[in-house]
Amino acid sequence: MNRILSIGAVVALIVALSGCSGSSGPASLPTTVNASAQAPVGTAPAAATGTGSKKTQGVLGGVGNLLAGVLAIALGDAPPVIGNLNVSSVNLGIDAVNVVYQGQVTTLASYSTPYVVNVMANGGQPASIGIGQLYSGNYDHIQFVVDTATSNIVANGATMPISFQVGAPSQSSVGAGSGTTTTGNSTTITMTVGGAFMIGGNPAAAVMADFNAVESLNQNSSGQIVAQPTLFAVATANSGQVDGQILNANGQPVTNAIVVALNSHGRVANTVNTDANGNFDLHTINAGSYQLVIYNNYTTASGQNIVASGADASQGASFQGPSVTVTAGNTTQVGTLND
Repeated sequence: MNRILSIGAVVALIVALSGCSGSSGPASLPTTVNASAQAPVGTAPAAATGTGSKKTQGVLGGVGNLLAGVLAIALGDAPPVIGNLNVSSVNLGIDAVNVVYQGQVTTLASYSTPYVVNVMANGGQPASIGIGQLYSGNYDHIQFVVDTATSNIVANGATMPISFQVGAPSQSSVGAGSGTTTTGNSTTITMTVGGAFMIGGNPAAAVMADFNAVESLNQNSSGQIVAQPTLFAVATANSGQVDGQILNANGQPVTNAIVVALNSHGRVANTVNTDANGNFDLHTINAGSYQLVIYNNYTTASGQNIVASGADASQGASFQGPSVTVTAGNTTQVGTLND
């Protein structure tokens, strides 16, 4: 599956479920083409197969102190809302990572044994996977090839398989999910997402690809966990985030309100749910101007209806929040919003 290109950059894939804002540190960069070692869930893998190389260790965030030209792909989001389940792990078995340019697929790295990552591990910090693949060129989409047999969630003490939905992308109440295509079968699925990957006419050296868990995961009437993968991808160098808190009139937190960022064309830049304290971290957003809209009643791309807890009835199903300006590499604080 692997293909070596003559000149390029070593690639680091960072997989996480909560905000991918950790800073990177010094790393021993891999030089092998194929990474086949299976690592414990949620940890960086041990030495890769090949001639005397090592896997990347302790890389957080995918940008910063890595060598110039490194393409780092960060995949993650906040802990999901799945009905009344108390989710402790979301495990994805990664078979391969690809880039796509004008329909041509290039494999960056593949694993002979799926590399299983608990994307909720490490206290919200990204778990790292070193990819020893050389690559140089443009790309307009990123693909994650996932093994379904090793992908599951752990909730209420039980391990539950994930049934991935393929075909035409489903959309949420506001259109989230329309930019992700999922193909495959019962054993292997491929999640493909496009994004703004060009910086000053050149392909981005680092990308944040947000696997939006609250949009993607649901539990159907039979108790089965289903996934309608919903990803947002932006160049890390052009990415920022918005933080805030939602409280009701009595100063109590509003939980599981859905915060949506709409760009100037009314398209969804990303979504996130508030936590038990009413806080939200809306990340993986291109620098620019956005309108925030808060939903107390929302249907996700996977078909889950989420009703906020603690919201004042007078606000209704949704209300318009502030307009915000996101700048690259920074967090815009909107303070407390009243719901």
